[in-house]
Amino acid sequence: MDILRRLVELHGEGEACVLATVVRVKGSAPRHEGARMLVRPGGTCEGTVGGGEVEEATRAAALEMLAAGSPAHRMLERVTECGGRVEVHLELFGDPRRLVVVGGGHVGAAVARLAAGVGWRVTVVDPEGAPRLAGEAGVAIVRSGDPGALEGIEAGGTQVLVATGNREDDARWAVEALRRGFAGVGVIGSETKARVIRRAVEGAGLATELLRCPVGLDIGSETPEEVAVSVVAELIALDRGGAGSGG
Repeated sequence: MDILRRLVELHGEGEACVLATVVRVKGSAPRHEGARMLVRPGGTCEGTVGGGEVEEATRAAALEMLAAGSPAHRMLERVTECGGRVEVHLELFGDPRRLVVVGGGHVGAAVARLAAGVGWRVTVVDPEGAPRLAGEAGVAIVRSGDPGALEGIEAGGTQVLVATGNREDDARWAVEALRRGFAGVGVIGSETKARVIRRAVEGAGLATELLRCPVGLDIGSETPEEVAVSVVAELIALDRGGAGSGG
């Protein structure tokens, strides 16, 4: 596998990833200098830096970099199972696509998992700490039920999905997200809810151009997983310059 060629492909597709390269080996180790591995946001790895504890530590460190969007470079040193020592250089490539999911219920959790798996850097804001997503690769958790929590999240280029399950709460979060200048705000719900949300946004003196409610492509989705497919498909369409089709 040509790891550098694959890196160029992923970067061209707009997906962030981490390139891990073995830069120094002392003693016995399964791989030598120059061995490379790519780590993608969902935790998928391509190539190898030697397997075992070294590879797992490298993967974990790379996922931390992807979730935080920093640092751009990091050195990792580990002792191998063979008794040697390996130094791995990790480099973050790309400006990851960012998604904030408000609400860690069935739908919010399904969207977060799928979005992280296709390259989004996902942050879930949930008053209970989103227990359904505990330990989920590529997903950061913010425990809060206060829309003010959005203040600590980078807004530029970040999409927001609101899925609290409560109409009034959805309206409060949508208004706050639009007020803080996020790239776009989608709300899970019916046409009836959409009218309520739009009135709340207009009542706050905000424009509705960046609001999508109901959010998601019209594919007749019913289950949380199907809704997640429709929402993430629309995110991909918007990210790639398509207009999408709300529904």
